[in-house]
Amino acid sequence: MNHVRPQRGTNRFFRKLNRWYCCFWQRLAPGTHVLPDGPLILVGNHRAGVDPLLIQAAVNRPLCFLMDREYYQAMWYARWLFDASGVIPVQPGGANRYALSDAIEAVRQGNVLCLFPEGAANPPVPLERILPGAVVLAMETGTPILPFRITGTWPFDHIHLWRSFLRRGRASVRFGEPILLPEGLAGKDAIREWTGTMKQALLDIK
Repeated sequence: MNHVRPQRGTNRFFRKLNRWYCCFWQRLAPGTHVLPDGPLILVGNHRAGVDPLLIQAAVNRPLCFLMDREYYQAMWYARWLFDASGVIPVQPGGANRYALSDAIEAVRQGNVLCLFPEGAANPPVPLERILPGAVVLAMETGTPILPFRITGTWPFDHIHLWRSFLRRGRASVRFGEPILLPEGLAGKDAIREWTGTMKQALLDIK
């Protein structure tokens, strides 16, 4: 495992290049959302493969991401960029003990970790199924969760991965209120309750 460093994420040059693409081609509004200093967990809906680029372009700090291991392995030609961006591969629904350990370490060292808790891009019913990983991380680290909502992109069709990158969008990224879990939470009931709170926070962003 690579050692996780503070401010893990894409370097400034690639962030500038990414922002140019998102503002010009995806027509993301100018300006960035100023994130607080220190560790933070971002959670949002997942419409298309372009979503990580849009959320990175919309904020002022480098992000690291959890990524489906299947896509991480299949996109071998971009793996160097994933690694440089601090991507942590995970197996959806599988045993993620090592990925969870890496994610906890990344957060504890002051990074901003971004998750798409639907677990898949463009699900049949948006935000119907929300996985609890972000809540588990927040309980383990005491880190606030900041929800966001992406609109205006071409949805991922699970066959043509690059379509959402090539077709022009009119993207928008909006943010909700931070969620700070009380100290000392533990157990499945608390995870279930706060996962429901996180889901509602995502639904409330219009």
